[in-house]
Amino acid sequence: MTKVIEVENMSFGYTRDMILENVDFTVEEGDFAVVIGDNGVGKSTMVKLLLGAIHPTKGRISIEGKTVTSLSGSGIGYLPQNGGNRAAAFPATCEEIVMSGLYKKIGFMRFPGKAHKEKAEAALSSVGMLDKKKELIGNLSGGQQQRIMLARVLAGDPKILILDEPTVGVDAESVDRLLHILHHLNIEKKVTILMVTHDVEKVGPYANRVLCLSEGACREELLPDAQIVHAHSHSHPHGVEHIHCANCEHGHGKEAK
Repeated sequence: MTKVIEVENMSFGYTRDMILENVDFTVEEGDFAVVIGDNGVGKSTMVKLLLGAIHPTKGRISIEGKTVTSLSGSGIGYLPQNGGNRAAAFPATCEEIVMSGLYKKIGFMRFPGKAHKEKAEAALSSVGMLDKKKELIGNLSGGQQQRIMLARVLAGDPKILILDEPTVGVDAESVDRLLHILHHLNIEKKVTILMVTHDVEKVGPYANRVLCLSEGACREELLPDAQIVHAHSHSHPHGVEHIHCANCEHGHGKEAK
């Protein structure tokens, strides 16, 4: 498989004390990788490094073979924690929020064209929120707001999704819907996903890799068999039919019985 994210001997610290030290890991094309670890071990710092918001003290981070030097490179979509809460402060419709993710393509001081509007509608449809396009985002629930923010990211057709605790503050039903959407993107659209999460029990069945940050270092954990879903013709535990699981996709799992 093609390596799309490579972190090599990477360390980072704001002072002499290192937050992350000698971290090495790769994410391959098509992976659904989750990053876990206790509070304060550097998970959000890792995300900032991957996005180029900050730079390693030593070592190298590359995405699709290019060293990360600036924020949000081409083909990368980023969904922050509680992104919908911040957007809710603006008197904007869901359609306008999603369209704002296309402003680079639309151009400065230009109005969106038919193609841009169709792109926004397709993104809203992909997260099951097309019927809310004229609603103010502030009128939606936290789970719905997060799906709108995901649609905003998807409007840019990312090949890689980086998500920082996207399920925090979201009710259980909305978490299930969000994970099903991400699963569809990963398996059917071949979008590579790297998600920081505390909820490995919920996210685990959709993932094929778990990267554990501990005391500034990183190691890979194998998912327990009980957390690995091998669903082909039968139902997902949450009652949602799906086609394949990430472990089977990569040949890391056992066949479904």
